[in-house]
Amino acid sequence: MSFQPAFNNLSSPPSLEFIDILERQLEDLCKKADPQTFKKVEVIALLEGSVVAESVAEYSYPNNETQIQFINTQLDGVLTDILNDTSNLDKISQAFNNSRVKLNGLTFQPPTITNITDLKPYVNCTQFANYTAEISNGQWQCVGPCKTNPDYCHQHGQCVNEILKGPICRCFESSLKQFYGPQCDLFHWGPGFYGALFGSLAAALLLLIIIVIAVIVKKKYMGIWKRSNSYNRRLSAFEEDFFDFYDTGSPNFGLAGSYTSGSFRPHLENVDTQLQVTTRRPEVLNINPR
Repeated sequence: MSFQPAFNNLSSPPSLEFIDILERQLEDLCKKADPQTFKKVEVIALLEGSVVAESVAEYSYPNNETQIQFINTQLDGVLTDILNDTSNLDKISQAFNNSRVKLNGLTFQPPTITNITDLKPYVNCTQFANYTAEISNGQWQCVGPCKTNPDYCHQHGQCVNEILKGPICRCFESSLKQFYGPQCDLFHWGPGFYGALFGSLAAALLLLIIIVIAVIVKKKYMGIWKRSNSYNRRLSAFEEDFFDFYDTGSPNFGLAGSYTSGSFRPHLENVDTQLQVTTRRPEVLNINPR
């Protein structure tokens, strides 16, 4: 195209019209190189020869280590290929009444950010209460106290990061224990604990009463048994003393024989009693009991 003197003033109507057409064409092409980081294209000068347009394509560094390295090492090559593509140059040519268009050159500025750590001065977490900036999974994050201090609620509650208030502990509660306090560091026993405690004491008291009753009954029974056993022993001794007539034999009473209380029932009221006992040879035995 022929250079117009009005192009020396970028605010002139011919310049504004030319710039508007060129920026819209370049914006679509530069955005293809990296849609996520592309910001804008700006024409900064129109020079003679025919018409040379100097423009700047601006990309932003993302909060991602992989994309940072792509911008620093690969974006210039991708963008150069797009702007040199014949089909893309034809679109620009058609926009300027089929004027011939070519890419004179592309200059890439030295990278200002070499890796993710260089972005730290640009990370701001002050709008969040008690949040700090940390690198996590290859990117910067504003991390709350619940993550930086897992024991903030002393393992007795759920820690929740409130971006405007700071960390809040939702304390655990059960029938046995109920935690409370700003960091769930306090607790009191719940109704279930006292129920179990008093229930155990009642069961222990009932068991003690049963044991005492059992001991008393056993002692009473043993006393009755001992008295009965003593009476039986005295009765047995009495029977042995008065009703055992066993003798191995005596020259005064004839031949030996067996005599038991089961076969003899004396009448003790009579002082003089005559007893006749039949042995192997009939004999008459006279006994005067004392």
